[in-house]
Amino acid sequence: MKRNHHIETEIKRLYEQYAPGLIFYARKFVDQQTAEDAVHSVFLKIWNSKTVMYTDQRMENYLFRAVKNECLDILKHQAVSNDYVTNTVRDLKVEELTSDEDPEKNLINNERIAAIYQEIDRLPERCREIFVMAYIEEKKNAEIAELLQISVRTVEAQIYKALKILRAALTGY
Repeated sequence: MKRNHHIETEIKRLYEQYAPGLIFYARKFVDQQTAEDAVHSVFLKIWNSKTVMYTDQRMENYLFRAVKNECLDILKHQAVSNDYVTNTVRDLKVEELTSDEDPEKNLINNERIAAIYQEIDRLPERCREIFVMAYIEEKKNAEIAELLQISVRTVEAQIYKALKILRAALTGY
C-alpha cells in the first residue's frame, strides 16, 4: 500500500512539473484541447501502469517522446478532410513528428520550448493574454479585439510588444 502511495505521489509531481511544457510542445502539432487531451492520456497510461522507474532526465525524455507519439496517433486518425491546406498542414506535422528521432536534438528542442513557455509566462498580463489568444489559441486579431472590447490596432501593438520581448529574452536560443 505504501509503494502505491509513493508512486501516485511521484506521478502527481511529474504531472505538475512537466504537463505545461508538454502541452506547449504538443501545441506545435495539434490544437489546445487536443494537446491537453494528449498529455492527459500519457499521464493516464502512466497512472494505470502504476510504475515510475526513470530518473527525472530519462522521465522527461520518455514523456516528450510519449506525447509526440500520442500527437502522431491523433493526427494519423483524424478524419480525412477535402481541404487541401488542412491536409498539407497535417502531413507536415506528421513529417515533423516522425523525422525528429535524434534524442539529443529533441532534448535541446524541449529545453527551447520550456524557455519559451517560461518567457511567455513573464509577459505583462494583458500582453500575455493577447499573445496566447493569437499564437496559442490561434484567434484572429479582430476576434481578440471583439472579445476584449479593444481596437484591432491595440491587439496588433500588444502582439508586436510580446514578440519584441520574447525575441530579446530568447536570443540565446
